[in-house]
Amino acid sequence: MTRAAPSGRGWLVSPAFDLLFVANLGWLLLLLPGFATRSDTSIDFWQIYFLTLPHRWVTLVLVATDPDRRGGRSRRLVLIAALAGVVVLGAFLGTGAFLCLALVDFVWNSWHFASQHAGVLRMYSRKAGGGFEWLERWGLRGFVTYGALRAAGWATGWAEADTAALARLRLLDLVVLAVPATLLITNLVGATRERVGKLAYLASVCGLYSGFVLSLRAGEPSLVVAFAAAGSMFHAVEYLAIVTHYARRRGEVGGPGAFRVLARHWVTFLGLYALALGTVGVWMSRPENGLVTLWQGLNLWAAFVHYAYDGMIWKLRRPETAAALGVANP
Repeated sequence: MTRAAPSGRGWLVSPAFDLLFVANLGWLLLLLPGFATRSDTSIDFWQIYFLTLPHRWVTLVLVATDPDRRGGRSRRLVLIAALAGVVVLGAFLGTGAFLCLALVDFVWNSWHFASQHAGVLRMYSRKAGGGFEWLERWGLRGFVTYGALRAAGWATGWAEADTAALARLRLLDLVVLAVPATLLITNLVGATRERVGKLAYLASVCGLYSGFVLSLRAGEPSLVVAFAAAGSMFHAVEYLAIVTHYARRRGEVGGPGAFRVLARHWVTFLGLYALALGTVGVWMSRPENGLVTLWQGLNLWAAFVHYAYDGMIWKLRRPETAAALGVANP
């Protein structure tokens, strides 16, 4: 069923904020020759330690300090964190490494990327209407997840090992690429000025992952690396932008709590937090410090907790969450 646009502007925050930090149009710069076409560029260093790392760990800060996000589920959230710790520790004690969790992390993270993009798209749909709910919820999830899994097949060489399987996979690529085209077309039909923000976001996400799939299909390593870097940057910046948007609103709305006080100084806190956490990450990652394994375990634990918590604390069907993000139904 097609949704009608509710009243109000169609941007989550503002045109400049949305285009820079939610639609993340800056990812296009990563396609410039030599900018992010190798796996050892400075882009990767800054992204891993000062974007990806803070965006995962900031979820723990949010849940620990904000009773509104816990929503009366504190015991369940603590249990999830404890269970993730047991899994990570058990894997290390059983095998002496974390390789057995690599597949779990990759698949779960792929779905997590896809779910976040679908969630942000739903926020825009509540603001500006348009599109089909089922397609935006599940079509975008399936498309983004497919791109990630397709990349895994390409990276391991499995996709190229069987000529017949590769031919079928290349045909499937074209079928899957119909999803972003349909998403854009259904939102262009009857589009109004209010829908510009949503269309910009949708075009950015669909353009990135379509380019990713096409570069994998063409077997262009430099483009695959560039699109992969762009996807990781997009995801982390988008999440931090949504949390920042929430913090700006949380300073005035919602119940009392430590996060409400923190929210009033959020930009300063986030900058210092990212700098401190990234610096600690760089130091612990140096082999000479003997803490690499510990750091790997802590990050796996934080990643699993981040994936699980995000699937719980941002559900728009909870009226208080939608209101806190400024996308409550009128």
